[in-house]
Amino acid sequence: MANYLELKGRTVTITGGSKGIGFGIARAFAAQGCPIQLVARDPSSLEQAKAQLTQEFSVPVAVLATNLSHERDLDRVLPFLEQTDILINSAGAMGRGSLLEIDPVQFRDAWEGKVMSTIFLTRMLFPLLQKKNTGGSIINIIGIAAERLNAKSIGTSTANAALVAFTKAIGSESVDHNIRINGISPGLIRTGRTESILHPKNEVDRRAYETLVGKLPYGRMGEPSEIADLAVFLASDSGKYISGEVISVDGGARYRY
Repeated sequence: MANYLELKGRTVTITGGSKGIGFGIARAFAAQGCPIQLVARDPSSLEQAKAQLTQEFSVPVAVLATNLSHERDLDRVLPFLEQTDILINSAGAMGRGSLLEIDPVQFRDAWEGKVMSTIFLTRMLFPLLQKKNTGGSIINIIGIAAERLNAKSIGTSTANAALVAFTKAIGSESVDHNIRINGISPGLIRTGRTESILHPKNEVDRRAYETLVGKLPYGRMGEPSEIADLAVFLASDSGKYISGEVISVDGGARYRY
């Protein structure tokens, strides 16, 4: 990883930061000497993440357990945002299912956790970064379904497309206030959520896995670190002239099948 020394000391808040891609991003910024603030639902996972980051990188780590699907809980993040130079919106995931299969209650909860939390945390942080005027950065972790629209996963396709539109629209204007807003759309990444794919339990699953992996670039899933390195670049001064962009990280898999 390149050493972007200008990031040292800049406080990074990461939603969904206790596991998977979010935690991978936390590790990358901690390696740059950044104080880390993690927001997620599960207190136990947050404490485990805090302990690992503190031991590995010796940087300050603060954690907040809250449910970003609940509008009333968003204000609990404000003390973190007041200290934030870089915000990574990585919380939330939409379940699979077609329009007629989705559960309305679960859909709304997931939509609030992924889409609305990104929009309103950005809204809360924006005036704070304006006041600092030190070149703040917001990075939205979105997902490749924004490009690979799929009616069988209507929630993911719709939520990701909405966040792409939001990121491009606000990112084109935010630079007037010395704030850069970008997005990253990961493809299939090796995380706890995809771990079951890596361990087929029967012959049918094994063949499905081999077919899937055979279609992927390099014959593998992406790694959280490959998303994290891009996030570090976009937040650093090396990415200073990039805003309103959403960069796909899937090795080109979206064009292969």
